[in-house]
Amino acid sequence: MKKVLSIVALVLILSTSLIAGTLASYTTTIDNLAEGSVVAKEFILTEGGTDTFIKNVKIAPAETMDWQFSVKNYDGTVISETEMDLNFVVDVIAENGKSVIAPLEVSVKNPNGDTVGSVNSNGKIEFSDEFELSASGQEKIYTVSVNWPSNDNVDIDYAGAGYGTALKVSVTGSQK
Repeated sequence: MKKVLSIVALVLILSTSLIAGTLASYTTTIDNLAEGSVVAKEFILTEGGTDTFIKNVKIAPAETMDWQFSVKNYDGTVISETEMDLNFVVDVIAENGKSVIAPLEVSVKNPNGDTVGSVNSNGKIEFSDEFELSASGQEKIYTVSVNWPSNDNVDIDYAGAGYGTALKVSVTGSQK
């Protein structure tokens, strides 16, 4: 009987060891092993602080008017987080109800002082620029010059309230 008890005890010890060790199921949980999200980058294109355009400014032969406008890629402390292509259009058209002042020469200079486009009388000046990616906000100032070169033979033909030329500037920004 001692032998049987010893065998039963040995079987009991072995089976307990097997059940406790080799048949046991181990489980481990790793919370938030990987986690992420996506947030849209800031894309900002606004009018700059420079706009010297004035309506109904009178001009005569041999005079030049210079106006400035600017665009920027920041608004307060929020800065555009993408590189940006800029496409400008300056429309030179007849003022409502008037004829264009045909002798006018209109040109646009970029911030470096280089002429980027010009037109005589009326039409469109189209040019491109860019904002490169930068941690600090950027502003670009452009100059529009309106010149009436004097020509004594035709100047009198454009005098008076029946003549007027309007300028309208628009810009489109797109992510590179």
